[in-house]
Amino acid sequence: MVHSPFLYIDKTRCKNNIKRIVSKAEKHGLKFRPHFKTHQSIEIGRWFRDFGVTGITVSSVEMAKYFVQDDWDDITIAFPFYGGMIDGLKDLQEKAKLRLFLNREDDVSLLNSELSKTFKVYIEIDAGYGRSGISINEKEKIENLIKTIKNGKYSEFHGFYIHDGGTYKAHGKSEIKEKVNNSLSALRELKRLYPYAKTSLGDTPSASVLEDFDGIDEITPGNLVFYDWMQVQIGSCSPNDVAVFVKVPLSQKISNDKAIVHGGAVHFSKDYIEQNGSKNYGQAFKMDGKDIVPSDGVRLSGLSQEHGTLTGFDPDLVDEDNCISILPIHSCLTVNLFKCYYTADGEIIQKRVLS
Repeated sequence: MVHSPFLYIDKTRCKNNIKRIVSKAEKHGLKFRPHFKTHQSIEIGRWFRDFGVTGITVSSVEMAKYFVQDDWDDITIAFPFYGGMIDGLKDLQEKAKLRLFLNREDDVSLLNSELSKTFKVYIEIDAGYGRSGISINEKEKIENLIKTIKNGKYSEFHGFYIHDGGTYKAHGKSEIKEKVNNSLSALRELKRLYPYAKTSLGDTPSASVLEDFDGIDEITPGNLVFYDWMQVQIGSCSPNDVAVFVKVPLSQKISNDKAIVHGGAVHFSKDYIEQNGSKNYGQAFKMDGKDIVPSDGVRLSGLSQEHGTLTGFDPDLVDEDNCISILPIHSCLTVNLFKCYYTADGEIIQKRVLS
């Protein structure tokens, strides 16, 4: 009998997802620098290496230190630099070639005075999403920053980076392509102005569905190693591409169509999507042979810390362990909340926890 929620991984689906994007990058002449914040596992990182990946992306100094342990030595830290990173960067520069996000001239000068080895610099561009970076409209600021980078003793200008979060609000492939247009236009404009610069696009929906990467040199998606129910709804993938799920124990039947499961915000996060006017925090499914079959209307409709409310309860979804299988809404956040992965045959795959 299963006594708590468990995170399961389908190794075949996961490796197929890696193989697919590696092949796509090769087809379009793109450098693939996958974001490892999604899986946070040395072993899964090795699966990328098996497909020829040599450079990776992470979201923190500590995550970089974790993967350096397995001899990854070409690392992008995809988070805007701040002073608290310096001590960690001093350690990392002895073990890896670093690419950093620097958006202020003062930070470039600071790192040139503190570090003792060459590091490369991305300028993060905001094409309208509004999270971080320099607006594409601030051409003078961009030009001055490039000059400061080039004049630094150790800093080298690498190129421009955009993560377009707007694509995560799309519904269908055509809408993904429509929403990423501003980012593509911005990177292509910068490529025209600075033809020697590398242009990098970071989001999973774009990497999954685009077939025209003209003007783009690199992609750095992370979520597509696993995908999730949100990506299915966006149009990035099919249910059979989702490579992780959570088994949650059934605790209490409330009514004919509602039950309580042991699976709350500490297991899934509070991310949700709107479906048919209702919130969905996790999608129930069952297997039909090797196929994932989402159960229409059966979803986690509410979460507290450990409790999950399952709406549309179907007793046929309860397995021999008294559990129900749930596709996460956002695999990056759900995976981060577990200490390890389990496979169907009982193998345990270790990982780190971001927080």
